[in-house]
Amino acid sequence: MRRILYLVSFLLIPAISAVTPLIAIPAITSTAGVRGWEAYALGLSVGTAACVIVELGWPLTGPQRVATEAPQERWATLVSSVRTRLLILLVLGPAAVLVAIALTRITGAAYTITAALMALASAATGLSGNWYFTGVGRPLRILTSDALPRAALVTAGSVAVVYGAPLQVIPGAFLVAVLFSPLASLFLARHERVGKARFTLRDDLRVMRGQMPAMSGRSIAALYVALPITLVGIFAPAALAAFAAAERLMRMGLTVLQAVPNALQNWLGSAQTEAEVRRRVGAVIKLNLALGVVSAVGFALLAPWVSTILFTGAVTIDPLLAAAAGGVIALVSLNRALGPLGLVRYDLVHAVTVSAVAAAIVGVPAICIFAVLWGAVGATIGEIVAEATAAVVQTAYLVRAMRRT
Repeated sequence: MRRILYLVSFLLIPAISAVTPLIAIPAITSTAGVRGWEAYALGLSVGTAACVIVELGWPLTGPQRVATEAPQERWATLVSSVRTRLLILLVLGPAAVLVAIALTRITGAAYTITAALMALASAATGLSGNWYFTGVGRPLRILTSDALPRAALVTAGSVAVVYGAPLQVIPGAFLVAVLFSPLASLFLARHERVGKARFTLRDDLRVMRGQMPAMSGRSIAALYVALPITLVGIFAPAALAAFAAAERLMRMGLTVLQAVPNALQNWLGSAQTEAEVRRRVGAVIKLNLALGVVSAVGFALLAPWVSTILFTGAVTIDPLLAAAAGGVIALVSLNRALGPLGLVRYDLVHAVTVSAVAAAIVGVPAICIFAVLWGAVGATIGEIVAEATAAVVQTAYLVRAMRRT
């Protein structure tokens, strides 16, 4: 029974995170139309790419690390991660804002302030302590520190916009929520503090260097995970609205599916013997792949209908685009098991980086070229090419590691 409640807790968190945009999107499209949606999506794309760097790879390496640490060590790890990520945000936040402003002018989208605020808010999401509570097996604290405050603030902002407030109120509310998250995380974890953790700028730089392998892999992956909306806006602006709609729905679905690998982090990290590690890695791969395939079929069938309601008729997703996005869902689910679970458990973080480089080299040109040729569907096929490349590389590394043990 306890394990069921544990899994339900992890499912509840991404469900709330996914429902939050469902409230914001109709408010955006019903008051600002396609142009407002494009500006919001561009800011989200740029900010999400910056967020990957701000995270410094902690969501990749942190959960299994704190799962094995003593309480006082966990506290020092959390504080160090917040300090180092904040330093990165101070540099990348303004850069993301400038890029978002430039893109709105290049693509002809309006609502520049909305795009800029959304870029900053999305970048600041990298400060979240969610990975910490995932690693220590306390998912309900993610609800109180992140998911519920974000849902409440974004909902309030969306309602305000519907009743006449300017569009930028929504990303402004989002920004307040994501800045609250790391403060709440530190407050909720304070009971594990033993003595006073002392850090210097030299310590922060050392930690940053240590996180570079994990961060570099995730940063490269952002080229084909977070930036496709930006790439489509540049190379095929006519397809931007439809592609961004499918991409947003797809990522929202993947947010919900993230609950499963999150719930498995602590379980996989606690395996004691090599045989047990091998067995558990195999189990999480099979589970994530099955979940991804089922979800892909569901998305392909439901997305066209959902889009007509969610985007208030301003944007629609056709069946072919929905089917292609479903393919991305299946592959991403598989890669989440192969990389952040399997390869990290075998201490092969560098293999995740190698797979990301290969996927970016193949996928980014594919997204750009296919977008020019076939619009939104072509760009999504380019994402499939990228994720498939990553899956092949990660599988090769993981099979080799499992055979050695």
